[in-house]
Amino acid sequence: MDDTPKTQIDANERATIFHEQYGNDLDAAVTLADIVIALGDYLARIIGEADADAAMSRVVASVVETAGKKISEPSAWRGALEEAKPYCFSEWPLGERLHDLVAYAVYGIVIDGGEGAGQRAENLEQAIKEAEEFLHATPDAQWGISPNSDLHHLVRLASNRWALDSGRPVEPAALAEFASVTEGRIRNLMSGPKRAFSSVDGRIPAHEALAWLSGRPEFWNSIWRDQSLPQYGVKHRPPLELAIFVPVARDGSPFHPGLARGGGYTIGEKGEETQVVDFKAALRELQRMPVPYWRRPNASGNWGIVAGVRWVRLDASDLEIIAKDPDHRLPDGGRA
Repeated sequence: MDDTPKTQIDANERATIFHEQYGNDLDAAVTLADIVIALGDYLARIIGEADADAAMSRVVASVVETAGKKISEPSAWRGALEEAKPYCFSEWPLGERLHDLVAYAVYGIVIDGGEGAGQRAENLEQAIKEAEEFLHATPDAQWGISPNSDLHHLVRLASNRWALDSGRPVEPAALAEFASVTEGRIRNLMSGPKRAFSSVDGRIPAHEALAWLSGRPEFWNSIWRDQSLPQYGVKHRPPLELAIFVPVARDGSPFHPGLARGGGYTIGEKGEETQVVDFKAALRELQRMPVPYWRRPNASGNWGIVAGVRWVRLDASDLEIIAKDPDHRLPDGGRA
């Protein structure tokens, strides 16, 4: 896949990459946790710490419990939420919508859109508007939320991809990120007698930006208008009857006994996750899912959702080896 131009990678493949990479670089729901903590601190100034802690511990309970933790006492809600940040995207409604918006902002696809391009456009425009308005309404500077937060980052990327897709000028910083170059390089291309880009109030016209991006292998072009919706949005298919196999994610990492955390193994797709204490019971549930989903730590140590793309037969000794090595990967045809 590394040698394949990104323009040639279809929506299903992009969706798989999105689900497996989510949280490594961009997870705006983590910023929501920071905002909620700041909100709780602000509320405590109004109604007192005890009442604020009691209320906030209830607000964050679902996220903490999904992470397999418990809030020992109301005043401990901040620390509990801090540890459970990677679960905010699947437990809070806005977190879910921001999660889906990353697929568009980074990979140029939609995860759950209307059947036609017109409906998808309406959905995207509404999602971007919601994110922009939420960020604008957040007193981020007053509450100490970094202007470089994942939420700010997502809004900039989504807004500028939408500008590109709509034929409007884009910000130099966003164009730099789309192309994986520095902003300084883009600004150099905007200046001098041999400049490559015009400037429209400090932004770059869409047609010039897109023409330049077409030669950049790092750029994920927008294919949401013509894509076939990936299998991750398909539900209610008949259950699979598989046995003694373990699912393997696209990067070769399998579901294994070393993935227990808190109350057990977290399985199921976003919004429908459950915790199963016993490994064999969790594996049976995964085997019955049309597409198996489970939580596992990514390269950054965040517990994100991955989807199984194939199945392999393993014995007990294989599972013991894998459980002891978090970085263990299985080859396409093979054993541990």
